[in-house]
Amino acid sequence: MQKKVSVTSTGISTEDSQLFRESITGARPIAQDKIPPSATPRKQKRRADVLSKTLDENLFWFSDEFEGYIADSASLSWLRQGDDPHLPGRLRRGEFQPQVVLDLHGMTTREAKTELAGLLAYCAKQHINCACVVHGKGLGILARKVPNWLIQHPSVRAFHTAPKSWGKHGALLLLLQVDD
Repeated sequence: MQKKVSVTSTGISTEDSQLFRESITGARPIAQDKIPPSATPRKQKRRADVLSKTLDENLFWFSDEFEGYIADSASLSWLRQGDDPHLPGRLRRGEFQPQVVLDLHGMTTREAKTELAGLLAYCAKQHINCACVVHGKGLGILARKVPNWLIQHPSVRAFHTAPKSWGKHGALLLLLQVDD
């Protein structure tokens, strides 16, 4: 016959508990001899006044009240006065490949305006002359606002509805002034 083993509330038998206690007799706690790691200082955050000044400079060109461009067809096209009249056609045919793409899907008009200003500042800094702005179709709010913002900016030479490969009626290809 097997001997009945009593089990405590923790699920360990009394024999196992007694065996454990015998095996650790004479053990003493180890003294802490390690130095806890100190937190490395994080990079200093840029001051908010510097960031807001840069943002204000980038947003300077955009006015929400300005309604200078009204599209009368599905295809949007604009050319800065005095520029080469063939530029919108070249954009339409895809002769210029965008070097950067900005996707405005799901953004509010305020966020989209800020991102568009940032894109134009980035393109000027990096000497990028062609960009694609994907505004989407949706309710058409950004599709109406983005062209009006773009024609206000002095570095935008021309824009046209993007070819199918870049988003067709939900996107614009921009040709920008590059200062060397």
